[in-house]
Amino acid sequence: MVRATPASRQPVHVKGRSMPLKSLLREPLLKFKPYVAGKPIEEVRREYGLEGRIAKLASNENPLGTSPLALAAMRKAIEEVYLYPDDNAYYYRKKVAERYDVEIENVFAASGSVEVLELAGIAFIDPGDVILASEKTFAIYALVAQKFAATLRLSKMTDGGYRYDLKAMAELLDDKVKIVFLANPTNPTGTWFTKSEFDAFMAKVPEHTLVVYDSAYEEYTTTPDMPDPMAHYRAGRRIMLLRTFSKAVGLAGIRAGYAVGPADIIHGLMTCRFPFNINLVAQAAAMAAMDDREFIEKSREFNARELAFLREGLKGLPVTTPPSQTNFLFIDTQKDAQWLFAELQKIGVIVRPIGQKAIRVNTGLREDNEKFLVHFKRLIESDGGRLP
Repeated sequence: MVRATPASRQPVHVKGRSMPLKSLLREPLLKFKPYVAGKPIEEVRREYGLEGRIAKLASNENPLGTSPLALAAMRKAIEEVYLYPDDNAYYYRKKVAERYDVEIENVFAASGSVEVLELAGIAFIDPGDVILASEKTFAIYALVAQKFAATLRLSKMTDGGYRYDLKAMAELLDDKVKIVFLANPTNPTGTWFTKSEFDAFMAKVPEHTLVVYDSAYEEYTTTPDMPDPMAHYRAGRRIMLLRTFSKAVGLAGIRAGYAVGPADIIHGLMTCRFPFNINLVAQAAAMAAMDDREFIEKSREFNARELAFLREGLKGLPVTTPPSQTNFLFIDTQKDAQWLFAELQKIGVIVRPIGQKAIRVNTGLREDNEKFLVHFKRLIESDGGRLP
């Protein structure tokens, strides 16, 4: 019996060569589908021939812009970009270490928190290792597992399928689990798990297992029952906290973040990182942004107000919107998500389609939020985009 060669294993034909070349991609990457980012404004302009303001509500950016202190620091730092940055990011790491009362060896300076997730795969995941995460959470966790040929265990969500079920996750724990990825609050649903839920979960995590606690939206949280991952770190647990500057302080275009964790874990990341992984301007911006409490509080208050405005505007529509502790809402509809995505782009509103029938919408300026609500309501009440 002759077996057909899968399309991903077909030889690569090169012009001018009589013999085809075999793909050099590693086996796990042959069917790998990279992360797809939100559509940029200029691409939507070109695609639909639009002019004027585009309401970008897809990527959870800060509509108030960038921290003024960070902007000032970047303007100063730009004069020195002919120099290589500090490869060890000493002052940046020292500042983070002081904030968390840890040693500099416990801090990794990152080009955004996603870099840490990728480096964790390079540093710690061998083919066949078991990785634990939840369904409907940040897509990069599953992609990292796939990229490094790990075995991925996904737990179901609770509360209508929108919130982490840490009890269900705990049932999937055993000595084979090498890394647990957690996002709190989570993306794309915006929900969160509580301190008591997390403490109970950590009590069941094997001592050798690394728990990666991704806290990208920390500045936006208003609930008093959020967990304290650093309490578990100080208790000697193998846990790593991830933070980003892409959200509340408006540095998404610069790429800056950090990780705080056990020295052996940070050493593993340092071993695998690219030289000069966080540039000179990003280091200056991140350090300044950490001190800009005024802008962070302004962003926090703005977000709470506009999130409530969006939620109020959705009342009465046949949609489900779970509670959110982030700067976005997850809107579950009975319409085709790609249809909603395309139709909204036609009038200059960019959202994020999620799965078959949901979209994610971050808070924008009031005029952007009003525009979204008007056209979203029109589309929801129309006959278009019906699912089979």
